[in-house]
Amino acid sequence: MKTRSWMYSLFAILLAFSLVATACGNDDDDPGAGPAASSDDSGDDIAADDSGDDMADDDSGDDMADDSGDMAGDDMADDAVVIEEIGPPEDTVVTVCDAPSFTQIYAKVMANRGFAENRGFEMDFVACHSGAAQAAALVSGQVDIALNTPDNMLGIRNADFDVVMFAQVVDNHFFDIVVSNNFGEIDCPQGDWECAMAALNGTRVGVVARGVAAEQIARQLLDSAGFDPDDSTYIATGLAGTTLAALDADEVDWAITFEPGLSTAELDGIGYAPFRLRAGDGPTELDWPSAIMLTARSYWDANPNTVLHYRAAILEAMEWLRDPANRDAVLEELDAHLGLDPEVAAYIFDNNIGSMTVTAELDPVRITNNVNYAVGRGILKQAQEFGEFAVGPGIDVILPEALVPETDLVRICQAPSFNGLAVQVAVEKGMLGDLGVTGEFVQCPSGPANAAALIANEVQFSVNTPDNMLRIRQADFDVVMFQQIQDKHFFDIVVSNNFGEIDCEQGDIDCTMAALDGTRVGVVARGAAAEQIARQLYDSAGLNPDDAAYIATGLSGTTLAALSSGEVDWAITFEPGLSQAEFDDIGYAPFSLRAGQFPDELDWPSAVNTTSREFFDNNRNTVAIYAQAVRGAMDWLRNPANREATLELMNSFLGLDREVAEIVYERNIGIFSLNGALQPARLQNNVDYAVGRDLLEEPQDFDDFAVSP
Repeated sequence: MKTRSWMYSLFAILLAFSLVATACGNDDDDPGAGPAASSDDSGDDIAADDSGDDMADDDSGDDMADDSGDMAGDDMADDAVVIEEIGPPEDTVVTVCDAPSFTQIYAKVMANRGFAENRGFEMDFVACHSGAAQAAALVSGQVDIALNTPDNMLGIRNADFDVVMFAQVVDNHFFDIVVSNNFGEIDCPQGDWECAMAALNGTRVGVVARGVAAEQIARQLLDSAGFDPDDSTYIATGLAGTTLAALDADEVDWAITFEPGLSTAELDGIGYAPFRLRAGDGPTELDWPSAIMLTARSYWDANPNTVLHYRAAILEAMEWLRDPANRDAVLEELDAHLGLDPEVAAYIFDNNIGSMTVTAELDPVRITNNVNYAVGRGILKQAQEFGEFAVGPGIDVILPEALVPETDLVRICQAPSFNGLAVQVAVEKGMLGDLGVTGEFVQCPSGPANAAALIANEVQFSVNTPDNMLRIRQADFDVVMFQQIQDKHFFDIVVSNNFGEIDCEQGDIDCTMAALDGTRVGVVARGAAAEQIARQLYDSAGLNPDDAAYIATGLSGTTLAALSSGEVDWAITFEPGLSQAEFDDIGYAPFSLRAGQFPDELDWPSAVNTTSREFFDNNRNTVAIYAQAVRGAMDWLRNPANREATLELMNSFLGLDREVAEIVYERNIGIFSLNGALQPARLQNNVDYAVGRDLLEEPQDFDDFAVSP
């Protein structure tokens, strides 16, 4: 179905801004903004959250001008600021991601030079120093708009968050290559990227963050030059300052980074560029605009005028930046934003202002090339049409058919724990019901109880640890996982104060486990996940797990009682018991699994959504709807605007008083999965763990137990 929705376009613009700001910190505004779409289109967005949003890109500047009265001509000075007949902004405070990079300067100018205020809104900046951080801020509702690379944005869509793009900010690349002077001079003609990549094959590459845009560009450069990207080592070096430090200290041989790091590296004699992506060097696979503005489709639907005004203000800011009369003032803005002295600021400005968009119009052909790149790099499962993820006046929006559930009633395992909040919110706040499915809870107080309820068909959905789920498969019940609930561990350690203080440094696992060798361990249920984690901690520390005594202490309340009475010396349990133990002075944590302090064997996501394969095969739409609702609930929980409502729910659902609820919330809200996407590598690590613990007789491939609704 194709429709036109300015609201969708607007929503996409906001999401794009949040995402790009993470990686680049700059936005591009769209010159041709049409009149605001009516809010009655918003319902369509919600129904379409599985599919791409409309692109906010205009097919041409003329189309946009026709729809909105804006001129999107070639001459920025003449046309950029003429955007007429946009209604008043629906949202007068727009929250945007902020990062210390050259691309973000447009947003600072918008705010500092009055372009936002003149259009009836103000900007509230939230620090988002990586693409992943920007995505998280957008998904959680902390920001309304972000800036990101189009492939990062497609990766978010691939994880079923309906983000849309509405404007182009950087027409060329803002990422580029810098080779450390420690590596030495590459004997290649300037601009010969294939020769340069041959010299850099198998070396150490600095990237902003693992797995996202910078690393993917580095991998594509090697791939396009005919080399195996896996032969190189990728090291997360962060933003400009830490990347330069890594290059200077010879921790990496070269890096993919952005300004001010690129120019500073050359000025300070740290590195050089054997070719320049910003100048058009590089393979055809990388021929795409590098920064677009993003927003959530829901924000676009609810605030089309705000998004269009935001886009117009971007163009006004871009025109101001390009005006030679403002050069001194621009350098002052760069100094305030990036802390650059005038010489460096001028060098960066002169090298990069030409890459900033003049029209902000989305380029369907080059963005489609990015789609192909994203599919080829495994960032995107399958190609998407331009109208699925782009919005704006003049763009034909492509929306998916609404999912129709095969069954309208499902039963769900539930237990009073912090990790049960997501499904509680999905049902209680109507997120599941609004999609046509009623959820009923069945109490399942442990992993084995979850398994038993699923096998007996008493429930259709159950959250479990991946190793518990694999054990069910071991027993010949074809259970499958379809969604990740918690990327980190929800189980953790608490040592009874009766046991006394352990003379080990905080976080020293081996020392702690040596002190706990041969003691009494409280676990939720015998043989299940908590006991297996305790045994692995002993095993990884070189101790015999059978020397300890394992005592089933149940959920939080009875586990705390067992710790307090001296029945057990320590326990593996979950919230709210972990925080309650410290609050009531019952126990303490000598290290923290939730904070990433664990042996390699325990590096896996701790909670996945499961169902039977039979139910999945017969009810794919219902499973997809359930996953959407739980994903929406996780997004709702992470949104700081819902903090008070979450604390109230923690009181009614978990029986926690306000002070304890606040502690539990602050320590654990970050464990919920950002996008619900299953992580094959870490789940495969859990398979190895399960085999090593004799929970599984033989390994299973990810595709054997994972499905995608």
